[in-house]
Amino acid sequence: MGISSISQTVKAAGLSSGNALAEAAQKGTLIHENDVTAILMQRWIACYMLYDWNPHHAGSAYLGNKCDWVQQTYKRLDGTAIDAASLNDVLTDTFNRILLEDVEDFIQTHMKVWKCDRLTVEFQVAKAIAEIYPGQNP
Repeated sequence: MGISSISQTVKAAGLSSGNALAEAAQKGTLIHENDVTAILMQRWIACYMLYDWNPHHAGSAYLGNKCDWVQQTYKRLDGTAIDAASLNDVLTDTFNRILLEDVEDFIQTHMKVWKCDRLTVEFQVAKAIAEIYPGQNP
């Protein structure tokens, strides 16, 4: 079972009652992952492994952070009117946005620590992805 196949669910505490998000959180609705999530997960793992080239450490760190990202997803959407029909897409898109923000933070940190430009970091991330996930990318 891969890292991306592990579903996360949390009970969101303190959400306003009476909207689709609060009801979903109380029921433990899953945040569904999609192809965008998989790509962002690969980028996050690659960014992590530029500091620590240990897949076990990277996977554990990703899963640990994933719990926080799920909670942040519910908090970010708290108070937002979301109809039940679009709830899954809104949850997934918001989760992906939070994951992307974390990838961006990694990239900015690498740029500061390595004293280099974004292209240098992006090139290293691409090389890491190619090595970590051989044959999975075009």
